[in-house]
Amino acid sequence: MIIHVGTFLKKLFFIGTTDAMANANRTILRAYLVMASLYYAVMVPVHFSALSGFDQFKMVSVSLLAAVVAGVGWFLSRAWLSSNRLELIAAATNFMVYVNVMVAVHTSLDASNLIYFPMMALAFAFTSVSIRLAIVSISIVLLSLYIEITSDFVGQGAAYGYIGFATAFVGLAFSIFLQRTISLAIEAKEVAEKKLIEADRLNVAMHQHAMTDSLTGLPNRRAFFAFLKDKSKANNNKADSWLIALDLDGFKMVNDVYGHLVGDELLIAVAQRMQLHAGSKATVSRIGGDEFNIILDEVESESECENWCNLLLEKIAAPYDVEGRLIQLSASVGSTRINQSNDITVYTRNADYALLHAKKHGKNRSIIFTEEHEKNAKERFEIEDALRLANFPSEIEVLFQPQVDLNQNQVIRAEALARWDCPNLGRVEPDRFIKIAEENGLISKITLAVLGKAIETLQNWHNPIPLAINLSGHDLLSNQVMDEIIKLLVHSGLDPKLIEFEVTETAMMADTEKACKNLYRLSRLGHSVALDDFGTGYSNFNYLRELPIDKLKVDRSFVTDVGNPMTEKILHSLSVTANALGVDCLLEGVEDEIQLLMAKRVGANSVQGYLFGKPMGSEELLDVIKDQNILKSRSA
Repeated sequence: MIIHVGTFLKKLFFIGTTDAMANANRTILRAYLVMASLYYAVMVPVHFSALSGFDQFKMVSVSLLAAVVAGVGWFLSRAWLSSNRLELIAAATNFMVYVNVMVAVHTSLDASNLIYFPMMALAFAFTSVSIRLAIVSISIVLLSLYIEITSDFVGQGAAYGYIGFATAFVGLAFSIFLQRTISLAIEAKEVAEKKLIEADRLNVAMHQHAMTDSLTGLPNRRAFFAFLKDKSKANNNKADSWLIALDLDGFKMVNDVYGHLVGDELLIAVAQRMQLHAGSKATVSRIGGDEFNIILDEVESESECENWCNLLLEKIAAPYDVEGRLIQLSASVGSTRINQSNDITVYTRNADYALLHAKKHGKNRSIIFTEEHEKNAKERFEIEDALRLANFPSEIEVLFQPQVDLNQNQVIRAEALARWDCPNLGRVEPDRFIKIAEENGLISKITLAVLGKAIETLQNWHNPIPLAINLSGHDLLSNQVMDEIIKLLVHSGLDPKLIEFEVTETAMMADTEKACKNLYRLSRLGHSVALDDFGTGYSNFNYLRELPIDKLKVDRSFVTDVGNPMTEKILHSLSVTANALGVDCLLEGVEDEIQLLMAKRVGANSVQGYLFGKPMGSEELLDVIKDQNILKSRSA
């Protein structure tokens, strides 16, 4: 019990001795100091007028000294001080107040002056910067009051004694609770500040996490665009910064062959090589998948940028040892200058365009965006924007190119071909807008528009002939698009034999299994399927046997050089492959009589080309079908 009381008194005595608590009382102390200084400054002339002799000298001296001490203390306490210094200032001021009271009491020896002791006790209780200073100061006041009552004012100061002791204890209690309240407030503030600091730290960490690629540790897409935006604003037209878009060649094959875990390790290794090459001169970001962007600084010329990129490609192309497997791959790079004349969207477009150009021209190379690229890119971007806004059912026109059976010498089918009249761009060549639509995922809308118009045409013909409709890779790999195609076919009520679908092998390469499933969906409905551009792909014989194919369309590139003896041999082997598979063989690109004669010699079943008609409208096609004598004379 004694130990607990001692511990309590020890804690009580030292409450408020911290710098934080002492300075929390600094406002109260400064008010006390300025009032004490002003009060005793005023009392100096009062003592001069009211007293004389040695009494005057004593009171004026202690009042003047008290005013100076309090004033100096107020001046010194204007800034943050240690608890010891604040306590010293408060103690010095208390002492001067105590001296003034004691001198005043002994100067007049009037019992009414004892009222100053309880007043001092209250003042010291309210203004002490710590409990220990309050206890010491009030104890001195009470001891002095007791001495005065028992010596100089015996029988006269009992009432003042009661008042003084009561006031002292009330003031001391108030001081304890005040200091405790301040202590709790400081503790709460410190806790709040710690939580705020922790929240700031977490916020920084979360922001860092949100701006960092979790796999490679590089800045991610969001961080890249933020950095590019700042770089674009900060650039002062010195053209010393470059945006570099990099894409790995053949990375998908690595994932397919070795699995995604190996692919991830490979990406980490590539990122490390890129960072090592970049050093402090460039900032590397991972945009997603196997795509990276780089901001290269302090490069003035195109040749310097190209040399830097080529050296990077060499380092990336060096073999990787990933989990005991030796893997090698390359990368393609497109780059463009950063200046204030363009926004970040244009920068990324230009770099991506140059990257696409590099991939189309052999990969593992670096291409810098030029004025010629800018002209082509502008046209391409205009087409892209127009495609996104196009109303294909009203803007797409369908033309038909006849397919002639060499045995019957007549048109047996026609291929439906899309032509686009854009309200803003006019007639856009099909080899331009079809390719761009495929790359931007808009081709399926064109497919549906062409199919809808082809169905409408067949429904309007009295004696319809089958039409061939082209399907893209997007169409084959999208169950949703295939559902829409089948819905159109079923609702049309047409005989399935009237609509044939043409697909290229490259259209199925992304997901052969899924593409085959959707082709079988069409085949089960009774629609025939033709493999377009045959001979340019990578299919083997077993693969072809598994597809629901009814026709092989030999690519037009095989009939361009009829003077080469190998041309006829190659065409003959392709025709034999079709016969072995039990499907028809159609030869595309027949434009003259010599090519037609070769088509007959190699055993083709049918042909298609300008010799029998360019793409034409439905009425013109009907006229050609009616005038079969022209076809028979050419086929004879």
